[in-house]
Amino acid sequence: MTKQWSFKAQQREVEPHFRSQIDAAESTEDVKKFYERTMFDFLTRTIGDQVDVQPGDVVLNPGNKQGFEVSQKLRDNEEFNRMHAQSDLPDIMLLLTERALNRHKYLVTKQPGKTEKKIFQIPGSRRN
Repeated sequence: MTKQWSFKAQQREVEPHFRSQIDAAESTEDVKKFYERTMFDFLTRTIGDQVDVQPGDVVLNPGNKQGFEVSQKLRDNEEFNRMHAQSDLPDIMLLLTERALNRHKYLVTKQPGKTEKKIFQIPGSRRN
């Protein structure tokens, strides 16, 4: 019988702040930034003592089947693969990803003009 790890406690530590950040995100870039920071924080809390986790190792990618991408460095790491296979880590990562993807989708469909204005600001005075 294999050992099964659970990271629900670490999920509960990062999730409230993540929810508030995602709900307050005004652009798709904000969603990606908050997601990346939260995943880094979550992975550092869970497997950071065994695996060298860096910012950007997990990024939001709405075009990907899973909705996120894991860096080649992590995918090649045996310890990460073992923890991924023997824990609830993939389920928690998917749960956090779904929340970010929902907000991303909302911002793209409901407020595309606002999102684009924030990303591509027109130089000059903002008064009209």
